[in-house]
Amino acid sequence: MAQTISVEIWSDLICPWCWIGKRRFERALADFPQRERVKVVQRAFRLMPGLAPQRAQNVLIQRLGSAERVAAMLAHVENEAAGENLEYRLAASFVGDTRDIHRLVKFAAEKGLQDQAVERFYRAGFTENAALFERQTQLRLMADIGLDRDACAAVLDADAYASAVDEDLRAAQARGGGGVPFFLIDGQQAISGAQSAPTFLAALEQAWQVQPSQREQGSTGAVCGPDGCR
Repeated sequence: MAQTISVEIWSDLICPWCWIGKRRFERALADFPQRERVKVVQRAFRLMPGLAPQRAQNVLIQRLGSAERVAAMLAHVENEAAGENLEYRLAASFVGDTRDIHRLVKFAAEKGLQDQAVERFYRAGFTENAALFERQTQLRLMADIGLDRDACAAVLDADAYASAVDEDLRAAQARGGGGVPFFLIDGQQAISGAQSAPTFLAALEQAWQVQPSQREQGSTGAVCGPDGCR
């Protein structure tokens, strides 16, 4: 059997560092000679379960207590995003419970459109400032990537893929993933946060060369958790 590497990526689609981390990992993967042997699976993480949809800026001000501090933090993240050719407008973006969004991504994955769904939700949220938590917006975004609106509506109505979303969260917690983005390479090498592309590339190279029993290690970078991003 040909050697392969599995990469599981836990993220929440309202986490600005997650899209940045995804881009950095993709740059590393593009430079990895065995990239065709790497299987990437997106896993769900809910940063704000039960939270009613609202502007991200308002939530951060409530938590941090300083509009100036929040503005500086958002400007920093937007600058990091620009370095990955991503256009962020974070002050006007929305946050909330992403349970339904993750369920739709699971459905898209079954249709071979996992990455397209993730990218569409990121762009809609951070660049277009779309109302991500409105049902019609969710259906429109899924139609944009070629999924049938009625089929997506049926997924939402039936609470489909809810158990898979919950299982993703339990799996992350079991591996010590308390925030996102969180990467797990071959079930052994844990990488927390939006690390640099060279860090991801080194991890892939090590995973390719080292036996599974010797891969256990971890590293950390910029990450978002239930209490905010750091």
